Amino acid sequence: MGRALKITRKLNYDEYIEKMRKQSLQLHVASDAHRGKPLRLGKARDPEENVVLFLLDYNRWQKALASGEIEKLGPRRYRMKWTKE
Repeated sequence: MGRALKITRKLNYDEYIEKMRKQSLQLHVASDAHRGKPLRLGKARDPEENVVLFLLDYNRWQKALASGEIEKLGPRRYRMKWTKE
């Protein structure tokens, strides 16, 4: 009856990726504008504050591991205590 139509076309990978990158950026900007949120909220954190926050979070994580609140299952897998039940 009918024959399958085979359509092939060549794409330049670099041009395609650049086109997709521009479209993606436009979507993110439009999405943020639609929600009424600015692209950047407030000013950047002080580098010292970043270090302090990282250390506080690291210590909290280590304490949770030691207390059994978080269980290490593998190199990048963890289980929280409340998910065992």
